[in-house]
Amino acid sequence: MKGLFRGLWPNARWAGAGLCAIGALHILETLATPYLLPAQAYNSLTAGAAVNTMTLLPPVSPTAQKVPFMSADASYAICPFDTQKGAVAVTASLPAPGWALALYSPEGENFYVAVAQPGRPTSVSLLLVAPDDRFTGLTPQAQGLSAKDAAQLKVPASQGFVLLKAPDQGQAYKRQSQATLQAARCSAQAQ
Repeated sequence: MKGLFRGLWPNARWAGAGLCAIGALHILETLATPYLLPAQAYNSLTAGAAVNTMTLLPPVSPTAQKVPFMSADASYAICPFDTQKGAVAVTASLPAPGWALALYSPEGENFYVAVAQPGRPTSVSLLLVAPDDRFTGLTPQAQGLSAKDAAQLKVPASQGFVLLKAPDQGQAYKRQSQATLQAARCSAQAQ
């Protein structure tokens, strides 16, 4: 019996080493996937939306979603931005809890988010500048000031998208939510 286990031991080591190698390859593949595949979610979300222009997305339903698992209890507006030819100004109002504005790279990396605060509307005013430009400081909101002047935000990628999310507060608030989404702006700035 002792000889039987002794003969299997080298094979068990190889099997263990193989399992470790497979595990390491799986982890590396998972981490590398966003960089190896084309930005399919970015292309799907921004399809039909003009660059540097805020566009309302159609209501989410089981048969009509820009990307899988979008929240059906929210309305969305999107702005694909491109800072290669100049800065892009983004302004939006986040009137109540549940509202959020987020900036993403084409690979899906979230690099900025602003959420509404309870009891007071949150105004977001940003000037997105190319990665080679200089970041000049914190946003007025981060400093506890009003957003009268747009703060410069150095973006890590020259292209990406702004996603504005409004929660569904019921039929009574639908018109107000749609008007606030339509009032959001995303536009290229003249140099």
